[in-house]
Amino acid sequence: MDNVNDINFSISKFEKMVKENTVIFFDSVEFENIISYYLDTGKLTLAKKALKLSLSQHPANTNLSLYEIEIFIQEDKLKNALDLVNSILMIETTNYEAIILKSSILSKQKKHNKSISLLKTIINDYENKSELFYQIGIEYLYTENYLKSNYYFKKSLNYDYLDHSALYNILYCYEMIKDSNGLILFLKEYLSKNPYNEIGWHNLGKSYEKNKMYDQAIASYDYAIFSDDTFTSPYIDKGKLLEKMKKYDEAINNYKEIISINPNSSYALFRIAFCYEKKYDYSNSLNYYFKCINEDPNMDKAFFRLSMFYYRENKFKRAKEYIEKAIKLNQEKSKYWKIYLNCLSKTSTKNY
Repeated sequence: MDNVNDINFSISKFEKMVKENTVIFFDSVEFENIISYYLDTGKLTLAKKALKLSLSQHPANTNLSLYEIEIFIQEDKLKNALDLVNSILMIETTNYEAIILKSSILSKQKKHNKSISLLKTIINDYENKSELFYQIGIEYLYTENYLKSNYYFKKSLNYDYLDHSALYNILYCYEMIKDSNGLILFLKEYLSKNPYNEIGWHNLGKSYEKNKMYDQAIASYDYAIFSDDTFTSPYIDKGKLLEKMKKYDEAINNYKEIISINPNSSYALFRIAFCYEKKYDYSNSLNYYFKCINEDPNMDKAFFRLSMFYYRENKFKRAKEYIEKAIKLNQEKSKYWKIYLNCLSKTSTKNY
């Protein structure tokens, strides 16, 4: 907390100085904190002002020069960035932060293999293994070498099991190499070490579902929900699978769980209505379709389902009203136009 207060004090002091157009002295660590804060919050102009003043007060400070390289990279001044980082590395050959920045420059220049080679030179010595392996994985992604990319993201994840970015990239790599069995094996091993990871369970469920292992998929979605009962994605996928399995009562109860988390979910209201319709429970179905369009007046699918209901009931005028609303929201659906033309034909010959 004291460190945060110190940083906030330094930032306030710097901004007061800028506002009053005066110059005061900051030590180099203060400048590092100020510049880092502005870069992290996207305030590049203030970061550059702080950098300029910092280099005038501490011209030989390497850490401040590294921030200058970061700013050059952000501004796409890659030659300036490369010249400066090379000048640092001529003197400090084992400055790992400079090496990381140089790899970023090479990556920006689309020299991904050179970037990878450079990063690999510091694997044994660089302390933040998770960050380093992750960056190598990203570079391999750029070259579309998904096998090697996957390998390094896994190494990164071994050092930080809570890194969801690495986990999502591993999932992406498995998708690109179309290895669903390998993905299942990976996720099972990952979850054995991290059993309450909702993202892992959710994606294991999706993998099982792709392999038509529906019972295992449902169980995995349930574990995802148990791990984080506010995470709605597994509810959605579980509901869709239950519908596919024609287990409409279970699907309805599942979607109602979403409503308990997010009462404004028009998606869940629509799915509940559709499930009731499949059960021929038209009273509840209509009730939820109306709730759906009340919550989201732009849900064209709900207007279409209402139109279909009234058309089947031979209430063609009312069916026409709802299909017109659906078409107004989405003119691309041919089935909307088909029911509209049918309604038009019926209402022109009969008075409903």
